[in-house]
Amino acid sequence: MATQAMYNEALNLVETTLLGTALCLPRIGAAFVVLPLLTQESVPALVRNSLFVSLAIMVYPIAFATIDPGSIPSYIWPFIVLKEIFLGACMGFLFGSIFWALSIAGGILDTQTGSNMANAMDPIQGHQTTPTGLWLSRFATWLFMVSGGFLIFLDVLLGSYKLWPIQEILLNLSLHSAMIFIQELEFIMTKALMIALPGMLVLALVDLSLGLINRFAQQINVLSLSMPIKFWLSSFILVISLGAIVEVVLKKLFANQELLDVMANLFS
Repeated sequence: MATQAMYNEALNLVETTLLGTALCLPRIGAAFVVLPLLTQESVPALVRNSLFVSLAIMVYPIAFATIDPGSIPSYIWPFIVLKEIFLGACMGFLFGSIFWALSIAGGILDTQTGSNMANAMDPIQGHQTTPTGLWLSRFATWLFMVSGGFLIFLDVLLGSYKLWPIQEILLNLSLHSAMIFIQELEFIMTKALMIALPGMLVLALVDLSLGLINRFAQQINVLSLSMPIKFWLSSFILVISLGAIVEVVLKKLFANQELLDVMANLFS
């Protein structure tokens, strides 16, 4: 009888742990899916899924410190999963905005140089992008990893389980809560234009100069010269601006350390 009781207790513990881990997974998975870092093009699915499960196992004692997963009614599981996906997607979006800002800045410059026709697959973000956008995206990824941004992301993601327990179904959503996403979209467009602006000004001067050359020296084939000149000049301006780009990325990453407090004011 004692052996049977121990067996039943162990089986119940395993079932409870598996259920709790499964309920921890949606928030982690949604955050990593939205964050343009560990995409299926750059990281094998087995490695990504193993990371998600490992993080869910790590956060399980925090998420269910005060409640037994088995005590959560099964009919509210779908609502819990939807809420968890929403929270994870929000955090992934707020951390991924700097990646998209740099990619857009590269697209703006390549549109002006005419090299946007040479699209390539970006394995980091998982979509087609221009050469400069691809380079800036990889640079942002490298900076995100070496500067400790990934650790900040994990700290915010795992710390959110204390702020929003899994068993709570509803968040305190309001129209004011949408402001954080509107401000983030504004950040993406503002920083993209700010990063691309020096190159845009130089390329505008190049277009003006080539137009004058074409006007007064029509025997010179300006069209064949314009693309390489503008491409090399835009690359040179980006190299000069690397210090400012690094400052923008790091400032955004370290500002995200306060992300939980910001989201708590909006959703709690």
